[in-house]
Amino acid sequence: MMAGVSGRWLRVLVASGLSLLLLPLGLALNPDMGSSSAGLLWLLGTSLGLFPLTFRFLLAAGGLLALFTGVVLFTPLTAFLVRGLVVRDVPQKADLIVVLGGGMHCGAGELEASSLARLEKGLELWRAGYAPRLTLSDTVGEIFGSAGCPSLGRVALERVRALYGEAGPEVVLLPKMRTTRTEALAVAKLVRDRGYRRVLLVTTPTHSRRAVAAFRKLGLEVWSVPSSEPRFDMALPTPADRLQALTPIVREYLGLLKYRLQGWL
Repeated sequence: MMAGVSGRWLRVLVASGLSLLLLPLGLALNPDMGSSSAGLLWLLGTSLGLFPLTFRFLLAAGGLLALFTGVVLFTPLTAFLVRGLVVRDVPQKADLIVVLGGGMHCGAGELEASSLARLEKGLELWRAGYAPRLTLSDTVGEIFGSAGCPSLGRVALERVRALYGEAGPEVVLLPKMRTTRTEALAVAKLVRDRGYRRVLLVTTPTHSRRAVAAFRKLGLEVWSVPSSEPRFDMALPTPADRLQALTPIVREYLGLLKYRLQGWL
């Protein structure tokens, strides 16, 4: 009896440690995971140690995830998958620079690094004379998980006005933006209504294939001019860079699948 109880607690202890070790991979796949969700996953993993069958399942899953992590960190597969997501065109003279929405730090009311990189690239193209105007996405707070989150586009517009004042570019806010699809639909309407022709599309590199395909599906004449990648080195020289790249790889390939099934590509 005592041996059975001791064995059970040993399994629980091992399951708890293994769950903790796997949490960084879960956070890499979903960086928006909150502490409560991470804690629930740890508790779930720990509970699998209560019974021999579920404990064996946890060990098998842990082994597969360890193999997957090794492939991601130490083989060329990650670089191959990242290259498949990037569309980079030579910029052309255009009517409009479309700066797609990225992320927001809702608590601080500040642009997240991907949004800053996209805005910086859009302004760089404007300063170089490629187009006289740009669009920003006037987002709804719910897409960032908080109804009170400021609009990404309006925060970005304040930044543009602080930098350039009245001498800055003409800015068009696309209202109530939630997804790349809604941004593409709004830009297509804007192009039709104003008689524009050519669009320069700015987003982060790993988002560019899905974004440019969604815009071209609507008949837009689009050139993809990605920003820099703020989260990792695009050359992927280190295992840490390859681990950071895992999040956009999973998100974008799933996004491509979803958009194809919806007929949006």
